[in-house]
Amino acid sequence: MDPRTVFVGGDGTVRAFWRVLFFCGATIVGLTVIMAILYPIAAALGLPDFARATRLPIPDLMGVGAILIGTYAASRVIDGVRDGIWIRVGLGRHALRWRAIAIGLAVGTLAILVPSAALIAAGRLTVVTQPQLQSWTSASGVALMVLTFAALAEELLMRGYILTTLRVSVGTPVAIVITSMLFALLHLGNPDPTVIGIAMVGLAGYFLAVVRIATGSLYAAWVAHLAWNFAQAALLHAPVSGMPLPQPGYRLVDQGPAWLTGGSWGPEGGIAAAVGMLVTIFLLISVLKRRATGEAVAPLASISRELTNE
Repeated sequence: MDPRTVFVGGDGTVRAFWRVLFFCGATIVGLTVIMAILYPIAAALGLPDFARATRLPIPDLMGVGAILIGTYAASRVIDGVRDGIWIRVGLGRHALRWRAIAIGLAVGTLAILVPSAALIAAGRLTVVTQPQLQSWTSASGVALMVLTFAALAEELLMRGYILTTLRVSVGTPVAIVITSMLFALLHLGNPDPTVIGIAMVGLAGYFLAVVRIATGSLYAAWVAHLAWNFAQAALLHAPVSGMPLPQPGYRLVDQGPAWLTGGSWGPEGGIAAAVGMLVTIFLLISVLKRRATGEAVAPLASISRELTNE
């Protein structure tokens, strides 16, 4: 057996495992460079003080930069791509079209608000008033700042280069499953993780991958991810994956059972949220398939076959 086959496939390209491994290594190197070189320069210019004053999350910003470095390096060095590096991972100019962004915003918001509203109507979640120590605008601004860059970093990491590479190598269904499992594992360090909560995060990874593939836009997946989290934090005043955020004026109290409502993880950690995501996935594929036009970045009928492995 030729030892080269461990690294190179039958088509002469580097196997997906090594591509992803190189991407991870390049991302770590990029983060090291940012921390060792760029951050001290920024500190000398007083930028960290500005970031603290404006609540900019420095670690997430550095993570975004490192992942972009890893994506560029892996695409150029391993994949040999010279042009269209950002297009192939869903970050091209066309991926910013309003239709894709609107889809991401709509599905990310409705998939969590509709099941949460049903739980409130059923008395499983209740709204309790409390002292308003800061304005809603101020608290929402803090939440938006924190959640925006965290969602961007996670989408770049999971639904960017890794998903793109795995789709070519093992097919769309398997690629989605792998990245969704990795996405779930990323949240094991959150406060009080539960089996159901982690499983729901994995389903959210599948949900976001469908948005990414159906729209051809990583921006749309990012907006869907942000809308999902922001709706819980700023509108429902609930924890997001167990992470508490400011709750001025009122908060959402869970009446259980936790497997349905999410418990301390917030509404996204329960079966009700799973129903919202599954219905939205079905509607997204069905509606876009019927309305597919020449403007679509990918044939949605083909996407539907890929996702169902038909």
